[in-house]
Amino acid sequence: MDSAHEEPELPSAIQDLVQRLEGQGEPITELPILSRPEFREFFPYAESLSTIIGWRSQVRLRVLEAIGSCNTLEILNVGNICGAYISRLTPSEWEVVLRGFRSSTVLEEIIVFGTYLADDADNESLCFQLGRILNSSSVTELKLKASLSARCLSNLASGLQGRSDSKLKSLDLEQAWMDFDLGVTWEDSSAVKYVADMINSAPLLETLRLSGYMVDLEDETVGILTQVLIKSSSLKEFTLDYVGKWAGPLLLKALAGDDRNRSIERLRLLYMEGLGDCLRELLISNPSLKEVELHRLVMEPEQAHQLGEAIRDNAIATTILVRFESSFDEVGAWESVEALARSASSEVNDPTLEITLHVGSEDEVMLSLNLLGRVLRGEITSLKSLSILHRISNLNRPEGILSMNGRTGKTCVLKRLRLSALSEDVWKEVWKDLLLCLRGNTSLTHLDLCETWLDEETFRDVMGLLQVNLSLQEINVSRTSWAIDGKAALIQEALKQNEKRAAYMSVFREAGLAFGDAKAGRLFLCGSPLAGKTQLRQTLMRIVEGKSWLGNKWNKLFRTKGIKVEYLQNNDKRQISIWDLAGQEIFRTLQTVLFPQSNNFCVFLFVYSSFCENSSSKKEDSCFRTELEEWMSFITSSSRVTGHNRLQVLVVISHKDKIKSSSLTWAHSIVKDVNQRFAKFVDLHPIQECFHVDTRRKKQVIDLKDYIFEIFDKLLSEKSPRVPQLCSRLSSLLATNIKQNRSCPIWLPQKFNKFCDPILTEFISSSSAFAIDHSRILNSIVSYLNDVGSIVYIPTLSYIIVDPNWLTNTLLGELVALGQKFHAQEHESKSHSSYSSKDGFVSESVFVGLIEEFMGKQPHGHIGVDRDVIENILIHLDLCFKVEDTSQFYFIPSFIPEHASNEEQKPQEGKDLESMAWESRGETSQFVGIRIQCQDGRTMSLTAAFFPCFQMFMRRKLISEMRVSKKTVTCSRQYLRLFLDGHEIYVEQGTSHNYMDVLMLRSKHKSRSEALQYLMKHIVQVLISFCASSKGCPGVALVLSVIQTSCVEMLIPSHLRGAILIEELKSNFIDSINDKLEDIQLNRFHMEKEEALFSYEHSWPSIKGHTGVISESARDLLWESDVEAVVNEIRQKRMQQLESLQQGLIEVNNDLNHSHPENENMVSRSSFPDMKQSNRPSSMCLSRASTSVQHGSIGLENKIDQLVQKVDGLDQRLRLMDIKVEHILSLQQEVKSTFSAFMSKVDRIIEYPQSLQQAGTPKRPYVKDDVGLFYKMSAHLHVGKTVRLHLMCESATGFHIVKDQEGLKIRVDLNNRAWISKTIEISLKVMYYAVKAGLDVTFGLGQAIPDWADLKSDIVKLDGISYSDRSAVLKGGESMELKEAWLRIQQTLAPQLRDRYSTIFKLYQVKYVRLELGGHAWVCEECMSKGIRAHILVVN
Repeated sequence: MDSAHEEPELPSAIQDLVQRLEGQGEPITELPILSRPEFREFFPYAESLSTIIGWRSQVRLRVLEAIGSCNTLEILNVGNICGAYISRLTPSEWEVVLRGFRSSTVLEEIIVFGTYLADDADNESLCFQLGRILNSSSVTELKLKASLSARCLSNLASGLQGRSDSKLKSLDLEQAWMDFDLGVTWEDSSAVKYVADMINSAPLLETLRLSGYMVDLEDETVGILTQVLIKSSSLKEFTLDYVGKWAGPLLLKALAGDDRNRSIERLRLLYMEGLGDCLRELLISNPSLKEVELHRLVMEPEQAHQLGEAIRDNAIATTILVRFESSFDEVGAWESVEALARSASSEVNDPTLEITLHVGSEDEVMLSLNLLGRVLRGEITSLKSLSILHRISNLNRPEGILSMNGRTGKTCVLKRLRLSALSEDVWKEVWKDLLLCLRGNTSLTHLDLCETWLDEETFRDVMGLLQVNLSLQEINVSRTSWAIDGKAALIQEALKQNEKRAAYMSVFREAGLAFGDAKAGRLFLCGSPLAGKTQLRQTLMRIVEGKSWLGNKWNKLFRTKGIKVEYLQNNDKRQISIWDLAGQEIFRTLQTVLFPQSNNFCVFLFVYSSFCENSSSKKEDSCFRTELEEWMSFITSSSRVTGHNRLQVLVVISHKDKIKSSSLTWAHSIVKDVNQRFAKFVDLHPIQECFHVDTRRKKQVIDLKDYIFEIFDKLLSEKSPRVPQLCSRLSSLLATNIKQNRSCPIWLPQKFNKFCDPILTEFISSSSAFAIDHSRILNSIVSYLNDVGSIVYIPTLSYIIVDPNWLTNTLLGELVALGQKFHAQEHESKSHSSYSSKDGFVSESVFVGLIEEFMGKQPHGHIGVDRDVIENILIHLDLCFKVEDTSQFYFIPSFIPEHASNEEQKPQEGKDLESMAWESRGETSQFVGIRIQCQDGRTMSLTAAFFPCFQMFMRRKLISEMRVSKKTVTCSRQYLRLFLDGHEIYVEQGTSHNYMDVLMLRSKHKSRSEALQYLMKHIVQVLISFCASSKGCPGVALVLSVIQTSCVEMLIPSHLRGAILIEELKSNFIDSINDKLEDIQLNRFHMEKEEALFSYEHSWPSIKGHTGVISESARDLLWESDVEAVVNEIRQKRMQQLESLQQGLIEVNNDLNHSHPENENMVSRSSFPDMKQSNRPSSMCLSRASTSVQHGSIGLENKIDQLVQKVDGLDQRLRLMDIKVEHILSLQQEVKSTFSAFMSKVDRIIEYPQSLQQAGTPKRPYVKDDVGLFYKMSAHLHVGKTVRLHLMCESATGFHIVKDQEGLKIRVDLNNRAWISKTIEISLKVMYYAVKAGLDVTFGLGQAIPDWADLKSDIVKLDGISYSDRSAVLKGGESMELKEAWLRIQQTLAPQLRDRYSTIFKLYQVKYVRLELGGHAWVCEECMSKGIRAHILVVN
């Protein structure tokens, strides 16, 4: 065929859609939006159908036919096909599309959202087609939001009539029988009759919503609806949303009468008024109602009080949700909230109210917090849930608002508390009081802090709270920084542990057991090999236990394997076990697995020897720092964060006998530096004299022992929760029993129970013994003893390890020593079998040989221990798994080396790359890479055990829970390979142990967004949760980075891959968008294209031998949710800026009117643009009428949110982004125009003359003293003092300090003191109004001025400010002194200095092209360059 007649190749999006619709590839359940750019050529958004001809028409028809014949679609959204413009498809095309749905057995939902630009015939035809579908398909949900004629409703109803097996369960009708354009109902009631027919014809209908009918309905119409509701016996939920006065009669007749509906359990009433009496009757007389939601109902305080009394005394419903939207601008709205909460309180009945408060002003926030305080103190007992959602950025009076006022809070009944969208200033003040309230609270189970400003200090507060509050079950921190940096996972794991603690502690309390101070603690000895740890342990045992250690000369020949566990002290005062960790790296894996998960009962001793292993040569001082930092990282990464109770670490310097000088000055400085680095996690005690010892000498170790015991006494008495005395007694007896008989380290539950029975009899009175469940108590005892390390209990095994030393040292330590060829004794035979495996797998014979060799080394054996027991222990500790196929293999990477000889074990970068390859790679394959890394690589690391344990955990989870075939999961030492849902995935361990890489070759049938969502849910989030668990690294917070795509595709070695933190990329993205927004000219009303505004690209540096410099679009690297978050953040910031600027404009204009009464243009709170109505830019911000500026940003956001809801209803995410971008651009223009007006008013306040403006004299002077501090009026100007005159950059985008500005040096004398003082007054005025307008935040002035915090507090509050400063700010009227000051400033900055402006002030004179931008100005180099690029200024 001639190329001129060849048909173009189908776009890939069309090909993929058709293939999925025809059953090839991933099944499709909902149609994409056909107006998207990738489909627009065939389904144009606004193009005439007549232009779609030829090849385009054929492609269009093929897509429509594929839709009509698809048998996997579960949702039919008409808007996705036509964009709510029915006429975009011809009647014959609609027939093609819809005919296949008539007999569908998978279709569940039909959505019709608007039918714009459609005549009655089109609407009726569509409804006829949908009616036929309803008649024969499996549809369970029907949503209609469109103005439909009676004929349309008849067509829909006809589909359901006569069909007794209709599966319809949900019917949502919004404006469906109403003329949307005219706002009236149809004259006859036939439309309502057809709605009634639809309801009557749905015998399984459970949910019904009627919305948007504010007009009055005739009695006949109300009667029809009443009868249909009464007869709907399957209906469970009924919603009336934004309807008229007819709602009251309908509800009373249908739900409160004698023949009322008896099936409805949930009633939702939204945006209505005048229902007070009706609600009381409903709550009293309808026993079926279980939940009632009242959303922004208008009610007088007296009505609210009466409703509260009805709820308290007679209400049957168990949950009553009350939501108050936005600012309480309705008359008496807040009084209604108070009245309802107070009158519904009861000392007898359980609380039923769930109140949500959307507040916008400072007063409303204070009132809401006041209510919260009364609830937490137990003064109001009607609320089981309270949500406070607010959107203001500062709060001046929150101190003490949540004070308990001497109450314990025991009468508090609140179960759920939500504090959302709290800013930094508000949160800091509220949290201090809230934390104190929650420490003693036992009722609250759910705390929601989503979208709230949260920092590191608050995180430690929360983790500390969870140590004493066992009632909290859920803490929601979504959409906060904690959800990003891994802290959310740590909180969830702490809650899981608390759930277990709460369970067994409640059992102890129910049994009436006596509680006392904790006694059990663990002392950990860590450090490099041959540092003297074992010798120190033995000497401590000699001191405390009086052991002679006659075999001491032989003992020095033995080296610790794994962890050696002994009881250092076991009496009525203390039960301290000592855990001696072998220093060799090969034992680190099992040490991590068995590490304690709480630091409340632990003290760590880092033992350091200044001498090299196996020699007498002295180490470099730097070795001390290196070893200490490595062990500190190991300790902090492996220990759970428990609030502000930091880990207790002591540094012991051994081999004092070998050191000539006793001075430890070199070590003191290193310890101090390391302590500063780890200060958030560790209390590293300064080195004291008793820390420098000869570990063999009892006399030198005694003082160290006393110091250690003092720490334990403080920990156990002050910082540890009280524990049952029964458990302390059992722990002591177990230790004694095991010391006397080590031949039976494993007990069956029956033996353990028999051991405990005599003690239970002793501690539980005979009178209550029969009423107590002994099995629950025994289970609780096991859990407690496992937590404190007295025993080791693995829930999935049928026995209890009562000798921890047998597990940590005898079994695991010995197995590692055998497998890794570690010789614990100098004379030990070196003829062991040679074990090695490159990938970590060994055959069954090798595994059995290792176990048999271990058992052969046990001289007397152990009762109950055989190969099966050992294998089960290894498997359930995630140290091993067995592959069962034609031949059995065991994966035991922790027990055997990778190579047979030490020479072959030298690290090789990328050594496993030859075994990593994309098996499913094709020409069009797409790749994604995510790096999961330690938030702080200097103090945290993923331990040696992390990756092998995660592999085994993940393998078990995939096979047992997700039913993944074993053949699709491949484990190796360095990576885990998976084939899941069409994706090929590698999880690879980073060479530095600071990160893990997750690499994906995504399915060709999945979009990038779908692939990322899958990867996050099934791999990344699982990995993060595992890290936070007791088997992971519970002290490590993880953050996410995105990996350079080409590195994923080419499988470039992990240490060379390009990666950037997602939050850093988002920040760069935001900076890029902000820069573009600042460049938009004030007079440009057209909207920038989204592609231009979002065109930021991240540049990856070259990788030698692999790639050159590569750039990738930020939008291609980020998640869709991240891009949306970027847009939302920018939009929110602009709204806050605009609100603050308008507030500042009010202040400055009112002050002008106060000082200049002749000013007739006074600006009040009612003279600003209506932010609820305006979405387009305007510079006329002072002339348009408005409602309150105080709530303006809320109005803007509500308006956009309404648009969001509509777009989401159509699933048109692309159009949603366009709307938000348009709104951002509109806000930016408004911010600029308001800022210009604000600065113009400030110039009038400081009386900057127009003549100086025309002459180009700078107008933002300020004065610093001779040490560079901002001058205030209270700092007296003495003759002879040297000051510097500085100038700010006067950019139209915001004035600011110029960094490293030299300034003009001036010596104060009698002639210039007065005008310098007035210059300080000018700068104070400017700063005062800058704070009022929020410019200290938006333009970063706070960081530019050294003493800004002090200045800000003085000026804003005007408390404690000197009289001279106060006068300078508040003084009004014309001032000859100010005029004189401006003249002297002009003279000082004389023409002879003009050529030196760039040198002295780093400023350049420019002229803005539009007068409202300021005319002539002096700007810094950066602002000048930006202005030139944006064509808004020219250089003079």
